[in-house]
Amino acid sequence: MGNLYNIHTNLHEKNKSLPKLIDFLKSQHLDYDDHITFSVTLTDTDDTIIATGSLDNNIIKCLAVSDQHRDEGLAANIVSQLISKAAQNGIRKLFVYTKPLHEKMFNGLGFYTIEKTQNVLLMENVKNGFNDYLDTIKTDTNHFIAKNNIQANTIGCIIANCNPFTNGHLYLIGEASKQCDVLHIFILSGSNEFFNEAERVFLVKEGLKDFKNIIVHYAKEYILSPLTFPTYFIKDKKQTSIINCNLDIAIFLKKIVPLLHITHRFVGTESNDLVTNAYNNELIKALTNSTVALIILERKKVGSSIISASTVRKYIENNDFQKIKDFVPSSTYDFILSKFTSTSRS
Repeated sequence: MGNLYNIHTNLHEKNKSLPKLIDFLKSQHLDYDDHITFSVTLTDTDDTIIATGSLDNNIIKCLAVSDQHRDEGLAANIVSQLISKAAQNGIRKLFVYTKPLHEKMFNGLGFYTIEKTQNVLLMENVKNGFNDYLDTIKTDTNHFIAKNNIQANTIGCIIANCNPFTNGHLYLIGEASKQCDVLHIFILSGSNEFFNEAERVFLVKEGLKDFKNIIVHYAKEYILSPLTFPTYFIKDKKQTSIINCNLDIAIFLKKIVPLLHITHRFVGTESNDLVTNAYNNELIKALTNSTVALIILERKKVGSSIISASTVRKYIENNDFQKIKDFVPSSTYDFILSKFTSTSRS
């Protein structure tokens, strides 16, 4: 076997090496991920791919070794090169979503397990990364409760994207807050379309500033991170959302619930988004025999239309700013005008 490394960056359809890589991944029951920016392939003397791995920013994915070359240390070799490339790009903190069978190998390369299910393993290369995150939200919560002199018995949780924060979010959160002594809001980190993470957290805090029992957290990479949706190693695509949901739910139940003493989880009704619908269905199953009550709230409407952040984004795309008024709080509306209108850019 020759140690011939073919490194491809910015892979696209015109790259002659890409079809071979896609075919190899298919032979390993994996799919090529369109978000990949860098790949390493190891070929034998016949120029046949025998191992590969890729990067999507700070995520290691699409790691595969042919059956004939298992136990030769090829996966570790590939991952070492990916770590080196990430470091060249200034990326030190790495995550990996992979199959549980790779856990020992990644442990040997300095990765630490965050959580795993029967099908999915989530790891990072910062020893106390997840624990530090948990310590931060616990400290923030203790300070919030003490500052507001709250007797916290009923403790709720909502996980949301809020891209942007709408009157629909405001209504659901307001209804949930009535049922809780403390309500935790986790804002997802993965989506930067139209509004980045910091902007979305700002809009949520502005829209909720009159509530005294709500604390807002960054979800970071650990909670419902859409950029790390691990579809690439799931053979049965019908199971994709369920498997990813179970990983997220496991983190919620095993880590977040006992840390913050969560008693209630709130979600909105969902009929159009298949992934969100699948997530809610799995959440119902998981929480049935748990200590956490799942509360499903009817979403708010404008006329006959459900208030949706995606609708607001479409109005922004079409410069229909007047139509946005009924969908968002005044603080969100003013922010949208300041960011997207031509007057604000001149």
